[in-house]
Amino acid sequence: MLRSLGPAGSGALLFPPVIIACMDLSTVKDVSIVIAGVMAFVGFLGGIAEYWRRTREIRAAHFIEMRRRFLETPAYKEILDQIVAEDPALGQRSVQERRNFIGFLEEIGLMVDSRLIRAEVAYYMFGHYVRLADGSEHLWTDLDKSGPYWTVFRRLAGQVKAQNGHLPERVRF
Repeated sequence: MLRSLGPAGSGALLFPPVIIACMDLSTVKDVSIVIAGVMAFVGFLGGIAEYWRRTREIRAAHFIEMRRRFLETPAYKEILDQIVAEDPALGQRSVQERRNFIGFLEEIGLMVDSRLIRAEVAYYMFGHYVRLADGSEHLWTDLDKSGPYWTVFRRLAGQVKAQNGHLPERVRF
């Protein structure tokens, strides 16, 4: 009989003697293979669950960093204020600042296209800014909005417009 060396050498039986007596070596081997297979499958499912959790965590961290970068960049804040106020002085800002602002929104579009951010999250958090930028005449002063350089932005703006402000009740990473 197999005995355990458990706590303080208790000598508890690993298998009841009746079960061991009924099994031949072939049966013990088959049962062991089945138990190992079940354990491997459970471990595999645990690995998949951890992968999904970690992927969502990475997306969330990246998204939060993008949002922070967007809202904490002084030039972006000023540009947003000027867009909302429809301030003609926005057209006098440096082309590079305005390019960087629109380029940031394009990064959001690229992340959506690459499935690094869920579309509904991007539309929920940045869609308003994309609509404002798309509708601003002063932002596009001396920039060719219809040119090939802004294809990603135009596609994102089209996707946001197609949403018509309708977002799912539950938005998640």
